[in-house]
Amino acid sequence: MSNIHLPGEEKLLAQRVLAALEGARAGGLSRQQLEERFADSPAGRLADALAELEASGQAVEWTRRWLAVRHTEWTAGTIELLEGGDALVRTGAGGEPGYFVARRHLKGAEDRDAVLIKRLKGRPHPTADWRLPEAAVVKILATRWKRLVGTLEPREGHVGLLPFDAKVELEVEVRDAADVPPGDWVVVELDPPSGRAARRRGRVVERLGPIAQPGVDVLVLLRHHDIPEPFAAAALAAAEGLPENPTPADWAGRQDLRQREIVTIDGESARDFDDAVEVEEAADGSFRLGVHIADVSHYVREGTPLDLEAYRRGTSVYYPERAIPMLPEALSNGLCSLRPQVPRLAMSVHLEIGPDGSVRSRRFAESVIRSARRLTYAEVRRVIEEPRPEDAAEYGSLREHFGRMARLMAVLHRARDARGSIDFDLEEGDVVLDTDGNTVGVLPGERNVAHRIIEEFMIAANEAVALELDTRDCPALHRTHDAPTLERLEALRALLRELGYELTGDLENLHPAALQAVLRAVAGKPEEGFVSALVLRSMLRAFYSPEARGHYALAARHYTHFTSPIRRYPDLLVHRRLRALLRGTAEREAAASLLVERLPVIAEHCSATERRAEQSERELLQWKKVRFLAPRRGERFWGRITGVQPYGLFVQLEDWYVDGLVSVRTMSDDFYRCELESHRLVGAHQGREFRLGGRVEVVLLGVEERRRGLDLRLADMPEPAATTRWLGRPMADGERPSAGRRPARRPERGPRRPGPRRRGR
Repeated sequence: MSNIHLPGEEKLLAQRVLAALEGARAGGLSRQQLEERFADSPAGRLADALAELEASGQAVEWTRRWLAVRHTEWTAGTIELLEGGDALVRTGAGGEPGYFVARRHLKGAEDRDAVLIKRLKGRPHPTADWRLPEAAVVKILATRWKRLVGTLEPREGHVGLLPFDAKVELEVEVRDAADVPPGDWVVVELDPPSGRAARRRGRVVERLGPIAQPGVDVLVLLRHHDIPEPFAAAALAAAEGLPENPTPADWAGRQDLRQREIVTIDGESARDFDDAVEVEEAADGSFRLGVHIADVSHYVREGTPLDLEAYRRGTSVYYPERAIPMLPEALSNGLCSLRPQVPRLAMSVHLEIGPDGSVRSRRFAESVIRSARRLTYAEVRRVIEEPRPEDAAEYGSLREHFGRMARLMAVLHRARDARGSIDFDLEEGDVVLDTDGNTVGVLPGERNVAHRIIEEFMIAANEAVALELDTRDCPALHRTHDAPTLERLEALRALLRELGYELTGDLENLHPAALQAVLRAVAGKPEEGFVSALVLRSMLRAFYSPEARGHYALAARHYTHFTSPIRRYPDLLVHRRLRALLRGTAEREAAASLLVERLPVIAEHCSATERRAEQSERELLQWKKVRFLAPRRGERFWGRITGVQPYGLFVQLEDWYVDGLVSVRTMSDDFYRCELESHRLVGAHQGREFRLGGRVEVVLLGVEERRRGLDLRLADMPEPAATTRWLGRPMADGERPSAGRRPARRPERGPRRPGPRRRGR
C-alpha cells in the first residue's frame, strides 16, 4: 500500500489492467505492451497490479504474455489438502469443492495455496465421499504461508515449528534456531516452496518470548493476524507536527458550544474519548439531543501520510492490557480526544426528538466544544439507580442531566423496539489483569443503563447522518446488514423448536420483529443467553458498502458509522462527506478524487480489517481464559451444551464464558448415538440424552494448549473400566472408545455483545 496516493486507489489500476487483458482475449498482452499502455502509472504500480491479479486468479503470466484467466482453458482455485496427500480445489464465489487433484499432480502446491488448474480428460475421480472432475495444477499463483507464528520443538534430526494456527499442518524445519529455547514463541519466515522437498524450511526472523511473559500472547496474535503495530515514520512525523491543542484560528466559523453542559461517558480504562453528549427536555415531553464527535478529519486530510496509515490499519484493536490504535497517540489520546475542560473540535449532530421517539428535525454543524466532565459508565449508573445525599455536592446539575439522558434513552429504545429492532444482550466474560499483566480472574461483562444511554444516542446519530447522506445523494460508506439467508433461518427454526420456542413468519421475507419476539419470550429464563447466541449466529455479518441497503438487525433503512473516527476509518470518511455537504463542496470533491470508483475498494478493505481485529480479540480472550483455568484441573464447573457432534459435546462454562469439549470417549456409561437433526446424543441402552442447550456439570480434565480449548468430562460419568462395553464388545483394560478424528476447527462464537465499543452494529 506504500505506492498509493489515495485510499482505495490500490486496486483501481488492477481493474483497468484486467479490462485491457480481457479486451485482448486469448492473445493476451506482453509486459512491454502493458507498460506502454499504462505508462502514466507511478513506478512499481503496474507490477503490484499484475501480482495482485495473478494472486487472485484473475490473470496469469504464461510464456511471457499476460492473459485473463477466463479466456483460457484453465480454472483458478484454492487448494485444500486431504489426508494422504491428495487435494480438493475450491472454486467459485461460494468456495465449494470443484475439482480433485491427485498428489502427483500438485506440483508442490500446499494447503490454501492459490493455483491454476487444468481439467484432465476422463471420468470424475471415484473418491470415497464425492465424485469430482480430476485436474492437475498448472501453476501456483500465490502461496498462502510465507510467515508463521509458533513455538519451536526438537524433532528427529532437526528443529520443528508448531504453528499457532492448529489448522496449519505444514511440517517446517527451522534453521539457525540454536539460541531460541524450546517453547518460546517466534516468527518464522518460510523459504519458497519446493515440490521436491518433504517439508518447508524457514528461519526465525523475530523472537517473541515465552508465553509466561506478560504481553507475549498479544504479540503472537498481532503477528499471526498481520496487524500493524509500529506506525509508519511519515505518519508519526506528521502527528508530531500538530499542535497540542486547537487554536482560535482552528475554530473560526464553527459553532461555539464551549459553555454548554456536554460530558463524555466511557469505561474506567478508556484513554481516547471520541464522543460527548448533552440532553435538554421540553415541557411537552420532547427532547433535544446533542451528539458531538471528535473532528479527526480536520487534522487527518485525505491522501496525507496520517490518512494512508489510518486506512492501512482500518480500525483500532482492543486487548485487555493494551490497545493498538488506528491513529498515533498524539491524536487518539491527545489532540482529538475530548478531554475535560479543554477546547476540542467536533462534528455535532443536533436532533429534536418527540415523546414517541420520532426525530422531528436534524441539524449538523462543525463545532468547538469543551467537555464539562469525564464520566464513567459505573458512576453514571450509580447516580441514576442508587442516588446518595452527597451527590448534590459532587455532581450538581449533572444529576438532573443524567435523569434526562435516562428518560430519552427509554424513549429511543421503545421506538426502536416498536419498529422491530433486535437488541442482543449477550454475556461475555471480561478478563481481569493484575499490575504485571497476568490474568487473575474473569468477570461478567457489564451492560448497564449508562451503556444503553450512549448506545441509543450513537445509533440515533448514525441514522441521522446516514439519512442526510442518502437523501442528498452524497456517495459515502454505509453500514450494511442483510437479512439472514433462508437456510440459516430454517436451521434456527428447527433449533428453537427443539428448545420449545417457535419462530413464526415467512422465512423468505422475515421481519426482524419475529426474531425480536423470540428474544422477548426467552428473557429472564436460564436459557436466555444461549438462545440469544443461537439467534445471533443465524445472522449474517454486518459490513461496509457504498450502497445504502439498510441494517436488518436495527430495522433501519439508513445507517452508517459516524461516531468513532478515532478508531474506525469508515467514520473518518463519513465525517469528510458530511463536512463537504455542509460546505457545499460534496459533488466537486467526490469528482476530483474519483471517490465513487474508490468506495468499493475502501469498503472491502475496512470490512476485512474489522474482521481481522474482531477475530484476534476473540482468540486472545479465549486463550487467556484457557491458560487461567489450566491449574484448576480436577475442579467441577457448571456449563451449558452449545454444540452436539458425533465426537462429543461442546460446553460453555458458566461464569467463565469459555468453551470446552466433552469427548464421547469419556462418556463410558453407554454407547451414545448422535442425532444431528435433533441436536442430541442418546444412550443406546439406557436412553439417557444430552441435548443442545442442556445444563451439565463437568470436570476439567486439562487444557488443549494448541487449540486453546478445555478438555472436559461429565461429572457423573464413571471412568472407563474393563467391563465397559463399546460397539457390543468388552473393552480391554485401559482402552477408551474412539469417536474418530476430532476436526481441526472449533465452531466460531458470535460477535461480542453490543456496547459502546462494539463493531457489530
